[in-house]
Amino acid sequence: MKQCLVCCLAVLLSVCVSPLRSVSQPLDEDILEVKIKGVTIDPQGNTPVVILEEQQGHRAFPIWIGIPEARAIMLEMEGVSPPRPLTHVLLHNILVDLNVKIGRVIITDMQEDTFYATILLRQGNKTLTIDARPSDAIALALHVHAPVFATKKLLDAVHTVTLQEPPSSASVVKALGMHLQNLDATLASFFHLAKAGGVLVSSVEAGSQAEQHGMRRGDVITSIDGNPVKDIQDFVVTYKEKKAGQEMLCQVTRDRDPLTIRLVRSSSDEEMKP
Repeated sequence: MKQCLVCCLAVLLSVCVSPLRSVSQPLDEDILEVKIKGVTIDPQGNTPVVILEEQQGHRAFPIWIGIPEARAIMLEMEGVSPPRPLTHVLLHNILVDLNVKIGRVIITDMQEDTFYATILLRQGNKTLTIDARPSDAIALALHVHAPVFATKKLLDAVHTVTLQEPPSSASVVKALGMHLQNLDATLASFFHLAKAGGVLVSSVEAGSQAEQHGMRRGDVITSIDGNPVKDIQDFVVTYKEKKAGQEMLCQVTRDRDPLTIRLVRSSSDEEMKP
C-alpha cells in the first residue's frame, strides 16, 4: 500500500513541477538571502505577520499570513515538535520517501498585496520548482534548515523598514496567559500606526485569566491604573508593584478603539516569564 502511495505521489509531482527556467526562476544575482525575524500580530487587522530581514543588511518587511501557518512557523522557530505532523512536516516526509531534497525557498513577487514564492527541489540530477504560498514555504524551509531568499525586485517594491537594533531579551514576556511584546517603532512603521509605544498582545492562551477577562490577540495595552505603559519594562514594573489578588485597570486599544479591561495580579511571580 505504501509503495503504491509513493508511486502515485511521484506521478503527481512529475505533473505539478516543471523545469527550473520554465517558471522564470530568478538568477542568483537577482536574489538576496533573508532571515525570519519572527511572527507578530498586526494590531490594526488582528492578523498574524511573519517578518523577514535581509541576511546581509538591515531592511525588513512583513508578510501577512494565516493563523495555522503562523503557528507552524512559530513552532519551528521554537524547536517544538507537535505530537502529529503538521502539513509542512507531512510534505517533507513525502519528499524524503521520493528522494527529493529541498534546496531553497525564494519569495519572488507581490501582486495586488499577495506574495508569491517558489520552492526549489532536487531529485537526482534534476532541479525542480514548485509554486507555493510564502507561509507554507517558510515553515518548510525552517523545518529542514533550508535558506530563504527574496528577489531584489520584491525588496525594492515592498514597504521596508530599517532594523537598527536587535530586540533585547526583555522585549517579550508572558503574563496571565498573555504573550506580550513591545510595540516599537519597527512594528508601528510596518502597520502604519501613528506612533510607537504600548505593549502588543501577540497571543492569548485558551482558558487563561486574560481570555476570561476579555483580552484578545492584537490588543495594545497603553496604560495600567492611569500610568502610561510605553514598553515591556513599564508593564513589568507596574505588574510587580501590585499585590497578589490586586486589580489592574488596563487601558487597551483594539482596532483603534479604546476600552478598559480589568485583570488581577497573580499570586506568583512565575506568571511573569520571558
